[in-house]
Amino acid sequence: MIAQVATEPPLDKAQILDGIGKLPEKASADALIEHIMFMQSIANGVEQVASGNVTPHEQAMLEIRSWRKS
Repeated sequence: MIAQVATEPPLDKAQILDGIGKLPEKASADALIEHIMFMQSIANGVEQVASGNVTPHEQAMLEIRSWRKS
């Protein structure tokens, strides 16, 4: 059994198999892992939105503008 250490919402088997089904017939292990990690990133974002852990647009724009060098 694999111990789950991460606090990320887990993907269920159906989501993983659906994602694998969208890959080309021949794909490298790296491509497979990258695709699963991408799917996990999407699930994380959805979970953050659902829990209200978001930055309002106005605040995000202020932060982005502060990155510019004057």
